[in-house]
Amino acid sequence: MLRRTFLTTTATSAAIASLPHSVFGADKPAFKLYDTHAHFYTNEPDKYPFNATGSRYGPERMIAKATANPMTPAAVFKFWDSIGVEMGTGVQYNSTYGTDNSYLLDMSKAHPERIVPVVILSPTDAATPATLQKMAKENRIAAVRFSGSPNAQGDVAFVSDAAKDTWATANELGLSIVLMSLGNNVPASLKKIATFADAYPNVKVALDHIAFPHPEVLPQSFGLSPEHIALAAHKNVYYKFTSFLISEMEGYATAASKPMVEMKPFIEHMASVYGADHLMWGSDHGNVEVDDVAYAKRAIDGAAGLTLAQQQAFFYDTAKAVFVPGGRGKA
Repeated sequence: MLRRTFLTTTATSAAIASLPHSVFGADKPAFKLYDTHAHFYTNEPDKYPFNATGSRYGPERMIAKATANPMTPAAVFKFWDSIGVEMGTGVQYNSTYGTDNSYLLDMSKAHPERIVPVVILSPTDAATPATLQKMAKENRIAAVRFSGSPNAQGDVAFVSDAAKDTWATANELGLSIVLMSLGNNVPASLKKIATFADAYPNVKVALDHIAFPHPEVLPQSFGLSPEHIALAAHKNVYYKFTSFLISEMEGYATAASKPMVEMKPFIEHMASVYGADHLMWGSDHGNVEVDDVAYAKRAIDGAAGLTLAQQQAFFYDTAKAVFVPGGRGKA
């Protein structure tokens, strides 16, 4: 996966960056938005100590970024309000706090009508099942997020035998599990994810960034590998389309000297493969360094060819059904 920040190398990126934040104005979409991927962090290290060792930016830069531009509820809600987001998930930000979910849980408790918490825990820690039970009851979490880099065989901790107790607990509670496979062996891990999705059918599995398709490698399928496409048969697997994915795909294209991906045919292809009711939009606000308003507009404009019902599913209904505070309960 490319580690990119501002998109300054292409004419497309320059044009997008020049769009004003009032770009929506009276042209806000005719449907509500649910943001499945927003990050919250503050610049109060005395109360919420930084743990930026896992930051993709590097610890010093991440702390400087959080200190100068904290993603407090006020900051995130200002962005949400500008584009018509009713509510969304607060995704624990590993880059600032690791697995200390304190700030996210405090903010979601203070704003339950807008922030639905998605925590990060270790999938293989023996304490995680009990922690999930406690957090589902006391903190009304909707999901837990795991990430990792699979090896050539697709082995990664979050779909290993050591993680089965965690999956079983999520299955019992009806919690969703958000997965992010990283690196060069993402397709190999998707087979194992499919196996776990089948074994725990009361878990709704959400794949961050549609598991990083590479259109520059597989243009005929808009980057979906055979393993990506095979997941469509597993109906408890869902797919997040994010601003970060747009920026990554453009980075891949630039690095490979390939044409930029057009959003409208890309989104329509994803909907044809997975169903619009299995797609969910997310901004990745607080992480990706792009004009978030303009990138949200690109996603909405790119979905304009879908029916209104499909757009509503993509941008709101599906997320509301997948991310249920406290879990959905037993099947």
